[in-house]
Amino acid sequence: MNEIKLSDPLASQLRREAESYGLAVEQLIETAVRHYRFLSQREKINAESAWWEALAPEKRARYTGEYVAIHLHAVVDHDKSEEALRKRIRAKYGKTAVLIAPSHGRRELRIVSTRLTPS
Repeated sequence: MNEIKLSDPLASQLRREAESYGLAVEQLIETAVRHYRFLSQREKINAESAWWEALAPEKRARYTGEYVAIHLHAVVDHDKSEEALRKRIRAKYGKTAVLIAPSHGRRELRIVSTRLTPS
């Protein structure tokens, strides 16, 4: 196990917060980091979507009938098959948030998570 040193006020605050939820400090920190990562990925996807929607129609036209993968405000891949594109993007970028969207029109946003929560 790796150790991270925290200032005393922060460490005390984490202990109190964890106790109030009946969690170990490590569980509280893990939950907080996962939540932060989820929100930051969601913000990234929203920014990528806004960039794509603002792109000039003539630049988007070359991808007509295809799905596009957008990362860091650039089209990094495209394909007629959403599934084939998704597999390539996952292989190349792992769990990094990359927008995959049809070249024209809007679609519902799907966020896939493998995390299970207790019921």
